[in-house]
Amino acid sequence: MASKLTLLAQQRSSAQIEMMSKESFRWLATKIQTLKGISNIPAGIGREDFRHNNRFVLGGMYYFYYDPKGKDDLPYYDKFPLVLALEKYSDGFLGLNLHYLPIKYRVAFLGKLMDYAVYNAENEIKRVRVTYDILSASKRFKEFRPCIKRYLNSHVRSKILAVQPNEWDVATFLPVQQFKKATSKEVWEDSVQQIRNS
Repeated sequence: MASKLTLLAQQRSSAQIEMMSKESFRWLATKIQTLKGISNIPAGIGREDFRHNNRFVLGGMYYFYYDPKGKDDLPYYDKFPLVLALEKYSDGFLGLNLHYLPIKYRVAFLGKLMDYAVYNAENEIKRVRVTYDILSASKRFKEFRPCIKRYLNSHVRSKILAVQPNEWDVATFLPVQQFKKATSKEVWEDSVQQIRNS
């Protein structure tokens, strides 16, 4: 998987990425049924609390709707994050929201994280065993800086869609971020600048 993601990052043209994104949308449409109409989920729909969700594992990838605490004070935020979970807390978790990276950066970063993949007996990826300390200690993972976010269970506004590891490459291409108070282009320009300055 690491080589596949790395090759995608290096070899795909913009047109190919757009085509891959369309295929990814079809994939998401089939998955999204578990979230009961994800594009229109109102606040307060019966969500699964991360602390009580047996399927939630560190190093896994998840989609969900989120309404951040203190959103009025944030320059911008993503209502529909794609998060790789790093640490659990009693009231929430720390994760990497990959939507804060342009798609090519996103794919390349996930490819680097595959060095920390944990495999099952069938040699299939189960999760990624990476921590904030590992990411912050290495210049190789500069892309993590704009992605690192703290999430509160009480502000999750939907059920949680677990993305299976064999679907990560598809999910990575999906331009389904829902940034508020800024455009994707503006967010990504800020993220790239932050990466270059770190």
